[in-house]
Amino acid sequence: MAQIVASVGKGATNLADDVRAVQMLLNRFQPHTARLLSVDGTIGPQTIAALEKFFSAHMMMCAEPVVEPGSPTLQALNGGPGDRIAWGGAVDLGFKTKVISIAFDLLVCVDFLMAAMAFESGESFSASVENEAGSGAIGLIQFMPKTATNLGTTSAALAAMTAVAQLDYVKQYFTPYRGKLKTLEDVYMAILYPAAIGAGSDHVLFSSGTLAYSQNAGLDLNGDGSITVGEATSRVRTKYEKGLTGAHIG
Repeated sequence: MAQIVASVGKGATNLADDVRAVQMLLNRFQPHTARLLSVDGTIGPQTIAALEKFFSAHMMMCAEPVVEPGSPTLQALNGGPGDRIAWGGAVDLGFKTKVISIAFDLLVCVDFLMAAMAFESGESFSASVENEAGSGAIGLIQFMPKTATNLGTTSAALAAMTAVAQLDYVKQYFTPYRGKLKTLEDVYMAILYPAAIGAGSDHVLFSSGTLAYSQNAGLDLNGDGSITVGEATSRVRTKYEKGLTGAHIG
């Protein structure tokens, strides 16, 4: 269950990490037609409005909608006695329980981590799924052979694991970035281009005329000759949004 240290809401303490946690949880209750909140740690009008709607829908009447640590409201945001997470409906309970624990230890939004794995594994959450382009990458976050070696294992060993067992290597991979993965872009950059963690959506990764750009030209969504962090993460964001809808959330 996502936790907060201090109160979140209108006139509350609103520590940035606490606000991010509440924004993440509120997105699970947003109508499918609504725009998801930016998980940015800022208690702006959209976040307040989403809190007000949540309180109203759950008949929590109070002067101001404020979420307190350890409160029934926080439990309700977490989905009640259990946890509801993006793509939770696509994995078994063992996987879900373990990934929630890993996300808590890494100080990262579990929905972001699930979205990245949904994207990298083609929504299969399989430990043995291979990269279609033949790069040799495999598994939940498409571990490259060299990455597997650096983690003290091999591609073959990773492929032979259960998805739940492979989560240990997902955690090991992300551990150097613990506390730095504040956004969905940060989580995906940890996989694609770690030097860009924390750089922001507008940061340019690849420019026209370079090999890296030509290899990733399809990501230049506006055709301006530059591929930004936001553009590179756009398809992962689509998975994030999809994972919070219908039977995918659970």
